[in-house]
Amino acid sequence: MAGFFTNFFDELGERRRRLRKSLGDRGQALASFAVLAGLMLGSLGLYLKPWMIGVSAWGFGVPVVFVIGYLLIEWRRQADVERGGEAEALATRYDWTARLFALACALAGCAAFVIAFSSEPPAPHIEEWTPPESAVSVDISP
Repeated sequence: MAGFFTNFFDELGERRRRLRKSLGDRGQALASFAVLAGLMLGSLGLYLKPWMIGVSAWGFGVPVVFVIGYLLIEWRRQADVERGGEAEALATRYDWTARLFALACALAGCAAFVIAFSSEPPAPHIEEWTPPESAVSVDISP
C-alpha cells in the first residue's frame, strides 16, 4: 500500500508539471484554483443561507467522490504501467482522464451551489390562529 501512495504522489507531481508545461504557470494555477473552488463552493457554499443545505445536500458528497475517483484513476494507471503499457501514451491518456474528471466534479459542485442558491426559501409554516376566548366580548344570552 505504501508503494501505491508513493507512486500516486510522484504522479501527482508529474501531472502538475505536465499541466504547467502545457498551460503555463498562470494557466496551471488557474486550472487548479477552478477545480478547488468548484469543490469548495459546492460544499461550504451551501452554508450561505439556511435552506440551501436541504435543497442540494448532495453537494457535500462531491469532494468525497472526487477523492475516491482520483484514487481509482491512479489505481488503474498503476495497473496499466505494471502490465507494461507505453509510458508516454499512458501519461497522456490518464492526464486527460484526470483533468476531465476533476472538471466534472468541479462543475457538479458549482451546480449544487447554483441550484441551492437559486431556490426559493421554504414558506414559513403558519398555524391557524384563533383568538383567545377573552379577546372578544359577547353579549348574547340564551
